[in-house]
Amino acid sequence: MHDREKVESFQIRMEEIIKKHDTEDAFEIIVSELNKCENRYLAEFMAPLNFLKYEPVLDWVEQNVHRVNNVTQDWGHLSASSNFTWERAEMWLEKGRPWSLVALDATMFCTTQGERLNQSPWMRELRPKLKDDPKLESIANGLKKYLDADNVPRTKKIVNRIINDIFEIE
Repeated sequence: MHDREKVESFQIRMEEIIKKHDTEDAFEIIVSELNKCENRYLAEFMAPLNFLKYEPVLDWVEQNVHRVNNVTQDWGHLSASSNFTWERAEMWLEKGRPWSLVALDATMFCTTQGERLNQSPWMRELRPKLKDDPKLESIANGLKKYLDADNVPRTKKIVNRIINDIFEIE
Protein backbone atom coordinates (compact mmCIF):
# COMPACT_ATOMS: atom_id res chain seq x y z
CA MET A 1 0.00 0.00 0.00
CA HIS A 2 1.29 3.44 -0.92
CA ASP A 3 1.53 6.24 1.56
CA ARG A 4 -0.39 8.98 -0.29
CA GLU A 5 0.95 11.68 2.01
CA LYS A 6 4.52 10.61 1.29
CA VAL A 7 3.87 10.82 -2.47
CA GLU A 8 2.19 14.23 -2.27
CA SER A 9 4.92 15.61 -0.01
CA PHE A 10 7.62 14.41 -2.40
CA GLN A 11 5.88 15.89 -5.43
CA ILE A 12 5.37 19.25 -3.73
CA ARG A 13 9.04 19.40 -2.72
CA MET A 14 10.14 18.55 -6.27
CA GLU A 15 7.82 21.18 -7.77
CA GLU A 16 9.46 23.76 -5.50
CA ILE A 17 12.87 22.64 -6.74
CA ILE A 18 11.71 23.09 -10.34
CA LYS A 19 10.59 26.64 -9.54
CA LYS A 20 13.87 27.57 -7.81
CA HIS A 21 16.41 25.99 -10.17
CA ASP A 22 17.20 25.93 -13.86
CA THR A 23 16.16 22.81 -15.75
CA GLU A 24 19.51 21.04 -15.62
CA ASP A 25 19.99 21.57 -11.87
CA ALA A 26 16.39 20.65 -11.08
CA PHE A 27 16.81 17.46 -13.09
CA GLU A 28 19.98 16.50 -11.21
CA ILE A 29 18.38 17.15 -7.80
CA ILE A 30 15.20 15.24 -8.62
CA VAL A 31 17.09 12.30 -10.10
CA SER A 32 19.31 12.11 -7.03
CA GLU A 33 16.14 11.83 -4.91
CA LEU A 34 14.59 9.27 -7.27
CA ASN A 35 17.72 7.15 -7.11
CA LYS A 36 17.17 6.82 -3.35
CA CYS A 37 13.43 6.14 -3.40
CA GLU A 38 11.80 2.77 -2.95
CA ASN A 39 10.93 1.15 -6.27
CA ARG A 40 7.25 0.90 -5.33
CA TYR A 41 7.04 4.72 -5.27
CA LEU A 42 9.03 5.35 -8.43
CA ALA A 43 6.14 5.80 -10.90
CA GLU A 44 4.49 8.41 -8.67
CA PHE A 45 7.68 10.14 -7.52
CA MET A 46 8.92 10.63 -11.09
CA ALA A 47 5.85 12.70 -12.07
CA PRO A 48 7.52 16.11 -11.49
CA LEU A 49 10.06 15.26 -14.21
CA ASN A 50 7.20 15.78 -16.71
CA PHE A 51 7.32 19.52 -16.10
CA LEU A 52 10.97 19.78 -17.13
CA LYS A 53 10.26 18.82 -20.77
CA TYR A 54 13.94 17.84 -20.85
CA GLU A 55 15.43 15.24 -23.19
CA PRO A 56 17.96 13.79 -20.66
CA VAL A 57 14.92 12.47 -18.76
CA LEU A 58 14.69 9.84 -21.52
CA ASP A 59 18.12 8.48 -20.58
CA TRP A 60 16.96 8.30 -16.97
CA VAL A 61 13.82 6.42 -18.05
CA GLU A 62 15.92 3.99 -20.07
CA GLN A 63 18.18 3.32 -17.09
CA ASN A 64 15.41 2.99 -14.49
CA VAL A 65 12.29 1.42 -16.01
CA HIS A 66 13.62 -2.03 -15.04
CA ARG A 67 13.12 -1.05 -11.38
CA VAL A 68 9.37 -1.64 -11.61
CA ASN A 69 7.46 -4.86 -12.19
CA ASN A 70 4.38 -3.26 -13.74
CA VAL A 71 5.14 -0.71 -16.45
CA THR A 72 2.29 1.78 -16.32
CA GLN A 73 1.45 4.51 -18.83
CA ASP A 74 3.17 6.95 -16.47
CA TRP A 75 6.48 5.95 -18.09
CA GLY A 76 5.17 6.69 -21.58
CA HIS A 77 3.62 9.93 -20.35
CA LEU A 78 6.97 11.04 -18.94
CA SER A 79 8.80 10.04 -22.12
CA ALA A 80 6.31 11.89 -24.35
CA SER A 81 6.79 14.98 -22.16
CA SER A 82 10.56 14.77 -22.63
CA ASN A 83 11.02 15.35 -26.37
CA PHE A 84 10.52 11.73 -27.42
CA THR A 85 11.59 10.70 -30.93
CA TRP A 86 10.69 7.85 -33.25
CA GLU A 87 14.41 7.02 -33.39
CA ARG A 88 14.38 6.35 -29.64
CA ALA A 89 11.08 4.47 -29.93
CA GLU A 90 12.68 2.14 -32.48
CA MET A 91 15.66 1.54 -30.16
CA TRP A 92 13.37 0.73 -27.24
CA LEU A 93 11.14 -1.52 -29.35
CA GLU A 94 14.27 -3.40 -30.40
CA LYS A 95 15.35 -3.81 -26.75
CA GLY A 96 12.01 -5.44 -25.90
CA ARG A 97 10.24 -5.27 -22.58
CA PRO A 98 10.04 -3.20 -20.42
CA TRP A 99 11.42 -0.49 -22.77
CA SER A 100 9.11 -1.45 -25.62
CA LEU A 101 6.03 -0.87 -23.46
CA VAL A 102 7.26 2.63 -22.66
CA ALA A 103 8.00 3.25 -26.34
CA LEU A 104 4.49 2.21 -27.34
CA ASP A 105 2.83 4.39 -24.72
CA ALA A 106 5.05 7.39 -25.51
CA THR A 107 4.39 6.98 -29.23
CA MET A 108 0.67 6.83 -28.53
CA PHE A 109 0.81 10.06 -26.51
CA CYS A 110 2.84 11.72 -29.29
CA THR A 111 0.46 10.66 -32.07
CA THR A 112 -2.93 11.17 -30.40
CA GLN A 113 -5.24 13.25 -32.55
CA GLY A 114 -7.67 15.48 -30.64
CA GLU A 115 -9.00 14.66 -27.19
CA ARG A 116 -8.48 11.20 -25.76
CA LEU A 117 -10.56 9.59 -23.03
CA ASN A 118 -8.88 10.09 -19.64
CA GLN A 119 -6.19 12.28 -21.17
CA SER A 120 -4.37 14.29 -18.51
CA PRO A 121 -4.71 18.08 -18.58
CA TRP A 122 -0.92 18.17 -18.98
CA MET A 123 -1.07 16.17 -22.23
CA ARG A 124 -3.96 18.28 -23.52
CA GLU A 125 -1.88 21.41 -22.95
CA LEU A 126 1.49 20.03 -24.10
CA ARG A 127 0.21 18.11 -27.16
CA PRO A 128 3.51 16.26 -27.58
CA LYS A 129 4.73 15.19 -31.00
CA LEU A 130 7.58 12.94 -32.06
CA LYS A 131 10.41 15.46 -32.26
CA ASP A 132 12.13 13.92 -35.28
CA ASP A 133 8.93 14.18 -37.37
CA PRO A 134 9.12 10.69 -38.91
CA LYS A 135 7.14 9.58 -41.95
CA LEU A 136 3.84 8.04 -40.92
CA GLU A 137 4.57 4.94 -42.98
CA SER A 138 7.82 4.44 -41.03
CA ILE A 139 5.93 4.47 -37.75
CA ALA A 140 3.24 2.09 -39.03
CA ASN A 141 5.77 -0.32 -40.55
CA GLY A 142 7.94 -0.28 -37.41
CA LEU A 143 4.97 -1.00 -35.18
CA LYS A 144 3.70 -3.80 -37.42
CA LYS A 145 7.17 -5.35 -37.36
CA TYR A 146 7.20 -5.13 -33.57
CA LEU A 147 3.90 -7.05 -33.45
CA ASP A 148 5.75 -10.04 -34.90
CA ALA A 149 7.79 -10.22 -31.69
CA ASP A 150 5.12 -9.18 -29.16
CA ASN A 151 1.49 -9.61 -30.14
CA VAL A 152 -0.26 -9.81 -26.78
CA PRO A 153 -3.59 -7.96 -26.47
CA ARG A 154 -2.06 -4.86 -24.81
CA THR A 155 0.44 -4.48 -27.64
CA LYS A 156 -2.09 -5.13 -30.41
CA LYS A 157 -4.51 -2.60 -28.94
CA ILE A 158 -1.98 0.22 -28.66
CA VAL A 159 -0.41 -0.45 -32.08
CA ASN A 160 -3.85 -0.36 -33.71
CA ARG A 161 -4.69 2.82 -31.85
CA ILE A 162 -1.47 4.55 -32.95
CA ILE A 163 -1.93 3.49 -36.58
CA ASN A 164 -5.57 4.64 -36.54
CA ASP A 165 -4.55 7.99 -35.03
CA ILE A 166 -1.67 8.71 -37.41
CA PHE A 167 -3.79 7.91 -40.46
CA GLU A 168 -6.89 9.48 -38.86
CA ILE A 169 -8.94 6.31 -39.20
CA GLU A 170 -12.04 6.17 -37.04
